[in-house]
Amino acid sequence: MHETVLSQHEAVATYSAKQIIAMSQTAHQKAWAILEEISAELLPGVTEAGIHEVAQAIYKRHGVEKSWHQPHIYFGAHTLLSAYDKKPAENLTLQADDIAYLDLGPVIQVDGVDIEGDVGKSLAFGNNPMLHQLKAATEEIFEKARTYWHTSQPTGIALYEYIHQLTKEAGFCFNLEPAGHLIGSFPHLGWKNGLNHYPHTPEPGIWILEIQLRHPVEPYGAFYEAILA
Repeated sequence: MHETVLSQHEAVATYSAKQIIAMSQTAHQKAWAILEEISAELLPGVTEAGIHEVAQAIYKRHGVEKSWHQPHIYFGAHTLLSAYDKKPAENLTLQADDIAYLDLGPVIQVDGVDIEGDVGKSLAFGNNPMLHQLKAATEEIFEKARTYWHTSQPTGIALYEYIHQLTKEAGFCFNLEPAGHLIGSFPHLGWKNGLNHYPHTPEPGIWILEIQLRHPVEPYGAFYEAILA
């Protein structure tokens, strides 16, 4: 196991050295702009299938021809699902008091290079304070975790131990395994086991930090992800 971890870490170091961080940041910013456009179309009464079609149209308008994963856009009880779960056959409609999350993975052309722009966030609708707290917790935990990474330089394992602690203090449950992954240009040569299992300090600009929570009792979850930089 030690040799496997070492060889994977060496592969990450090689991968990191080949990445142009400014290009990843550019792709990330463009992906966020696309996410905000799609988010503006999320209104009570739309269906998951309908907003997925809207997302594809917005991708096309921005010249996105391929994705490293299809858009994951879930409402209500489906927000308990992660990107690793099979897409359900049921097509939920967004309610007046509801929560949704978007997880986008458009491949953005930056100076002729294919760069992944993985981004995700949640939106809460209506007056249910629990749903707004759940959404806010994903963003607050992300920011606290990023600050902890900057100030303490923890391993990926320790970083997610801290995230689990913050999640418990917020009254929610962590809901993603594995969590966090490499980002940048293809191919992903390196760590395949999730940032939460990475026994080294995450290198800046090449990792996505993922926060996915669920309520301990109610059938709702929330999601947030962005570059760790």
